Amino acid sequence: MAAESPTALLKELEGLKLTYGGDAAARKLALVQELDGRAFARASALLRFHEALCFLRAYPDDGELLVEVERILGAFGERPDLRRLRGELADSGVAGTAIHYSFYWPTARWLAARWPERLEIDWPAFAKRKQLVEYLPLLMPFTETMALDNHTENARRWIELLKKPEETGGAFLVKRFETEPGDDFTREKHYEDFDIPFRLEPGPGTPNRSHARLTGARVVFQRSAPRTERPDLGRELRHPPLAVVDVEPRRARELIDLARESMVTRARDLYSFKYPDPRDIRMIECGEGLQFACIGLRPERRLMLEAVYAFLMLKNGVPLGYVLVSSLFNSSELAYNMFESFRGGESGYVYGRVLSAARHVFGATAFTIDPYQLGHDNDEGLTSGAWWFYYKLGFRPHDPEVLRVLKGELAAMRRD
Repeated sequence: MAAESPTALLKELEGLKLTYGGDAAARKLALVQELDGRAFARASALLRFHEALCFLRAYPDDGELLVEVERILGAFGERPDLRRLRGELADSGVAGTAIHYSFYWPTARWLAARWPERLEIDWPAFAKRKQLVEYLPLLMPFTETMALDNHTENARRWIELLKKPEETGGAFLVKRFETEPGDDFTREKHYEDFDIPFRLEPGPGTPNRSHARLTGARVVFQRSAPRTERPDLGRELRHPPLAVVDVEPRRARELIDLARESMVTRARDLYSFKYPDPRDIRMIECGEGLQFACIGLRPERRLMLEAVYAFLMLKNGVPLGYVLVSSLFNSSELAYNMFESFRGGESGYVYGRVLSAARHVFGATAFTIDPYQLGHDNDEGLTSGAWWFYYKLGFRPHDPEVLRVLKGELAAMRRD
């Protein structure tokens, strides 16, 4: 094995992704141990190794392999090649790398409260610096506004002067918006009008995908290949979850943090994860290590008619993706996102379990998909092949023009 290049070994490991049984576990173990001691020259290859490890953590063959995968991921941010390539891996969510994003109000508050020393303003990307200077008097005690009136400084300089020496500009600014007069809706609107870009620097305990896992989650080892076949949704709907259980407060807070971490590390946000109600969280047990943390909204953030919940999908405690379920009477609109690390595996099977959960928790008998989920104004949806994913599961469009294009595509497939 030592004579083979890291790239060749990585390709072999990736080729074993869906292979279980026989000597597959032993070979995977040998490969991850060998690759742990190798240095990657390219950031793309190092990221591929990381993604392979994440998949093995969610779908481990046995305890020995899981322990080794956890060890390697736990120290991933300290790898010499990671430190050398961390600039190229920014925004990947890998431990030891920075995250750049214009975090929404509740997420920014969560980050500023938990990691105030790591949250910086990304000044080169901040387009509304001048408007912020004009707004600062509303964020400061009145006694300090005279200085703002009598001296001309740019936004970055003012914040450097006003914040505590040990405080970051990002944490300072978020906390100043928290003191603004008005209610939380008003402060949120004013804060988000500025579209403040942040840089979350890596540090102990900061959000990353390398360490993301629900503590104490029971592990079910994978004895056979994951289900990659297309499910029969009718049959799935008749097969209810194993259990739906309320979550006690401490566990609820842990699930909320894990859901937020899953969004932060992928430079996105979800309304239900921004405004969760810790009293309205249930765990939907699907068996074989698959669980959905069903998270409801705070009362003041709920809609008048639709009941909106989000599922954080977990496999052996590892976040697989998320689902937004918006239910009214006996119908549910679903937004389903399997994180890229886990696509090509059980995406179809898990989707069937999602529909079953919506059927048995919310009483849904009809399901719809928003065009955005299919790729309309959504490059990620197009790239992931979402249209055909839903088509193969049995969903059909109603728009005549879309049907015309669909028929043309199907005819082309038949020819080739």
